[in-house]
Amino acid sequence: RKALRQSFGRLPLLPAGLRHMLPTAAERGFAAADVPLVTAQSGDSAPPRRFSFAIVQAKLSRCATPFVAGAQAAGRCSSRCSLKRRTACCLVLTPVISLALALTLALAVLPLCVQMFMDAATISLVNCSLGPADATGIDVAIALRLDNGGPVAATIRAFDAVLHTQADGAEAGAEIGRLSFPTLPMAASAPTLLSTTSRLRVSSAAAFRAATAPLLRGEASEWVVRGEATVQVLGRSVRVRLRKRLRMPATRMEEMRATDVSIERGDNATGVLTVASRVSFFSRSSLELVQMGALRVHAYYDAGANDPAVPAAERRARAGRLSSSSVRVGTVLLPNYELRAGYNELEEQIHFDQSLGVEAQEAIGHFFGRWLSGYEQTLLCVGPVGNEAAFLDNISVTTTEVLGVPTPLFTGGLMAEEHTVRGWDVTTGASCDTFQQQTGRCVKGAVVYGKAPGRRSLLFRDLVYDAFFDAPFEYSATMRVHAGPLPIKFASFACRPSDKFARLSSVPGMWAFAPGHNHSYSPDPAVAQRQRLADSTVVLEGRPTEGAFFLAAEPQPGQANETDPSGRTGPCVLGLKDVDPFDCCFTTRFTAAACYYQARGEDSIPITASGNATLVVDDWELPAANFGATIARVPIGFTSALTDFRVGINGGPLGRQFFLEFTCEDIAFPPA
Repeated sequence: RKALRQSFGRLPLLPAGLRHMLPTAAERGFAAADVPLVTAQSGDSAPPRRFSFAIVQAKLSRCATPFVAGAQAAGRCSSRCSLKRRTACCLVLTPVISLALALTLALAVLPLCVQMFMDAATISLVNCSLGPADATGIDVAIALRLDNGGPVAATIRAFDAVLHTQADGAEAGAEIGRLSFPTLPMAASAPTLLSTTSRLRVSSAAAFRAATAPLLRGEASEWVVRGEATVQVLGRSVRVRLRKRLRMPATRMEEMRATDVSIERGDNATGVLTVASRVSFFSRSSLELVQMGALRVHAYYDAGANDPAVPAAERRARAGRLSSSSVRVGTVLLPNYELRAGYNELEEQIHFDQSLGVEAQEAIGHFFGRWLSGYEQTLLCVGPVGNEAAFLDNISVTTTEVLGVPTPLFTGGLMAEEHTVRGWDVTTGASCDTFQQQTGRCVKGAVVYGKAPGRRSLLFRDLVYDAFFDAPFEYSATMRVHAGPLPIKFASFACRPSDKFARLSSVPGMWAFAPGHNHSYSPDPAVAQRQRLADSTVVLEGRPTEGAFFLAAEPQPGQANETDPSGRTGPCVLGLKDVDPFDCCFTTRFTAAACYYQARGEDSIPITASGNATLVVDDWELPAANFGATIARVPIGFTSALTDFRVGINGGPLGRQFFLEFTCEDIAFPPA
């Protein structure tokens, strides 16, 4: 009876094969300790029958009657023996029935329970690294966390899973590829860490790109994992279905910057200029790309968005998206690309390609001009492209902030008597004669200092830069002529406010000030001098070497009309171009500027210059029409000879007696 109570007391519903053991209507009232038991199925109208251990005992005795009767007929059992036989039969049938119930549970209920727990379990990504890749797939090292796996320890046998993209309104989208998992243990009532290194065999390049591109744009997404696996639990093997959503984290490369930018080489045959730089960025993602080898991406540049007048935030937003104003300017090569969690630093090469067309040439000119001007710019990179693993193509759209040169192309300048007051004769290399001051024969200007921003030298020619003061100023002046000891007032004039300084350009004769200059000239001294005086190119050595070169000065277009209210724009001294080819305001401009800034306690004049030049690297050229730069606040120094302007006949006692002069005392500035 105790065994029956343990076996049947927990069961709310008896199998149909045991229903004949329940009490009949005649037997229903004879048990004193009856308990209710509902056996009717859904829709039954019969009242619930009551379960009684006494009734079950009677039923068991009834089922044992044939055995007992046979034993009595054979003379092997008395009436007393009958009771023992009946009890033995009961004891035998009880464990048989219990075993049958256990087998029923094992065969029918256990697989349902395992599938139920597997459906309720959740998986999340701990970390994942992809790479290296080839034409058929990519290596995957992945760690997953399994939660709510069930109350019983189990083992998931090795299985293949199919990865799908997420699809709205459907169980799964397009198939990405297949991934093999090894045998994995699963803990009871505790989170389980599942780690494996396997191979993702890519089924569809388009599906792979659709699944990974949002991640590299900084958008999290879900992948769907499907498959069938065998679970070993309680000594049994159960086949289950896997249908899981796996949330993949965003992989944004933050603060991606290109620094230490240096021009390396140029190739006119291909139209490519190679620039090396170091790119750094930070990643907070648990998804990594490792051992990806050499990757190439297309580089795009938006000249309008990168205009220095555009605020930085707006520039990044506009230049950071591919639009009709984005012009492809070349290719970026990352020789050993990796993306790891935390700080990353990689070497890269940018190949600017002029063969891409006229728009590319103009965009490249804007980029280099602004880079040499020290402005930060945004390059848009789309790729990778041309990989053996075609499924990686164009999965990434990123922006790189390219820092401008830390030191401007022009670092300073000097105005002195020999350069600015007297000038240089382009035919002889000597100082200009007083009566040979005409344009094309005598060049006056300033010596400018500069250095190339990278490790190698750069050559410039056809330089034309308009220089401006940091603020406009006006003045009035008087020029005096000395004839012996008597100073004679020569001319008085006023110059209206203007911030124009001069137009500075590279011209033949610019190297007259440097007799030792030699840019691959002939070993013959006479020939070398003619070559030097005809040379109008500027070679700036790579850092840290600083070079000096001369730039000729002349008025900017319209400058004379802007500064002289009287309209006198012709030669200042007696109308003679051979003595002074410029108007009075421009003739006195340099001295007036030196006096103006000296009165403010400064020993240099801050100049901002904007203009064009032809950039030459090896045999590669960027024409002046496409290359423009702005050099901000270059300090131009001056000597005392500039604040005490005096020019006369060259040499001899006559030159000391007859000369043209004006000083700071002859210049008046309006009150501040």
